[in-house]
Amino acid sequence: MMILGRKQQKTREGANRAGRVTVRALSTHLLAVSLALCVAGSAMADGEVTAIRGGDIYTITSGVIKSGTILIEDGKISQIGQNVALPKSTKVIDAKGKVVMPGLVAAAASMGGAGYSSRKIADSLDPYHYSVSLALASGVTTLFVYGQRPSDQEPVGGTNAVIKPTFGDLEGMLVKESVAENLNISNSQWLRRTNFMLKLREAQSYLQKLADYQQAQAKQRKGQPPRKPSGTDAYIRLLKREAPARLRASTADDILAALEIVDEFGIRIILEDAVEAWTVAEEIAKRDVAVVMTPRQKRRPNKEISRPSGSSLENAAILKKAGVKFAIIPTSPAFALWGIAGRDLMTLPVEAAFAVSGGLDEQTALEAITISAAEIIGAADRVGSLQVGKDADIIVLDGHPFHYSTFVELTFVNGKLMYDKKKSTYFSHIEHDGDLTDSIYGSGLSPMDPNRSPAAEGGLIPFDPNQ
Repeated sequence: MMILGRKQQKTREGANRAGRVTVRALSTHLLAVSLALCVAGSAMADGEVTAIRGGDIYTITSGVIKSGTILIEDGKISQIGQNVALPKSTKVIDAKGKVVMPGLVAAAASMGGAGYSSRKIADSLDPYHYSVSLALASGVTTLFVYGQRPSDQEPVGGTNAVIKPTFGDLEGMLVKESVAENLNISNSQWLRRTNFMLKLREAQSYLQKLADYQQAQAKQRKGQPPRKPSGTDAYIRLLKREAPARLRASTADDILAALEIVDEFGIRIILEDAVEAWTVAEEIAKRDVAVVMTPRQKRRPNKEISRPSGSSLENAAILKKAGVKFAIIPTSPAFALWGIAGRDLMTLPVEAAFAVSGGLDEQTALEAITISAAEIIGAADRVGSLQVGKDADIIVLDGHPFHYSTFVELTFVNGKLMYDKKKSTYFSHIEHDGDLTDSIYGSGLSPMDPNRSPAAEGGLIPFDPNQ
């Protein structure tokens, strides 16, 4: 028995040593990955001036600057143009032959465990999560993320935030928390919808009584302030238009029902999963309602009704024609190296390219993953375009944004180089044989020329109406 016990002890001690070695090796590997991803950012000293020079700069809001220069100081864009004077000791990054554009903006995303372990998203952010490094490799520098959603009983609730994938920098991740009110109602959920409408009316009545009281106070009349009903803070925020409501409305019926709420209460609304938005685009435009949509999202037509229904690849183009502001997201709002390629945020521009195949112009498609998305999530004052004074969230691409073979070479967030493909754990071994821009624009037309036919060019994905 004693001999058997010693063997068990030795076995256990060996397993413990092996476990310690494994953990130590894993920790070393993770540290190496972290250093590889952050080497450029950590090497940039505070106050260092950086210039990205020689690339074609897609400003998004002010056209394309050929062979331009962007000057970065204190995390912001300080100058941009073709003839930018560089201060002494400027660190120059050669982007000749590359595309330089603002970091992509995901109007709906998931980032690691953000929001799942806490009531506040800020308390659950992990700057070392692998999805942060994948976001940087994908060129996505700003994300709207959900935490908790409304409970089964409550139509409004949960958490959300706008964050940045600042690898290794927790303080730089959170841009703003609670930028919208999460709303969970539809025509099929009549009780929840009724409760929502009743709460809105209750909050509306309180605000009217409060306005009457304040008016009376201004005239030096006596009176008691109205008591705020419990559970109406989110509704008051909506009625004051301090934040929009985000809700899923896939069918035309759900979309029209949401528009009725806008008509009655004047609140701001953002429609998600709006598959049938193309069938009521004019009605959406009349209310100045924004849409977050996925061009390739599928829905079969309803054969029991006579009006148009179901999904359409022309959804984005029709919304554009009607004057609706929209952002584009892929089917999956996550970053992953598995699953169906081209269906998640690893290839956000691919989803926008499908909208182009459906008739949308390239400029609007780019806006849908940059400035329009930033406006919808309430961050356009900082991100979404390359303008003086905005955050230096910049990506450098080796080809046109909508070419399926294009890779992100460099990603800057808040002026720091957070990703370098040459040092990437995932993509450093992948190289291109030729110039992706030439393969698309062999006709000599500019990237934003409205006379180009995207479907006729090999770099973009052609639209097959029979699919």
